Amino acid sequence: MKEFLKQKLLENRSGIYSLIAHHYIDQINEMGCSLFRDWLSQELSVDKSTINLTSLYSASRREQKKGKHKGKMTSFQPVFTNKQNIVNPGSNFSDPNAIPSSMDNITEM
Repeated sequence: MKEFLKQKLLENRSGIYSLIAHHYIDQINEMGCSLFRDWLSQELSVDKSTINLTSLYSASRREQKKGKHKGKMTSFQPVFTNKQNIVNPGSNFSDPNAIPSSMDNITEM
């Protein structure tokens, strides 16, 4: 994988930064983009100036957003509650003697 990334990085191929961000997202989050660029240049044996910091940062932000979106989708669990009790706790609309909550705001003169 390292040789593939190195080759595509040297060719400045489209999508290489997204691929790097996807593959190394944990390291990017841990180190930050600047330190990660230094580490990646040593890891792939390329000159540091070969790695575009702005592109790397943009790709890492996109990958982080994907991760947040996936986290929201996988942890989604619908919660079913009785809305009647949330809107007006303790009220019972089936009771004919119950006063609607809108009547509470009316004052007699």
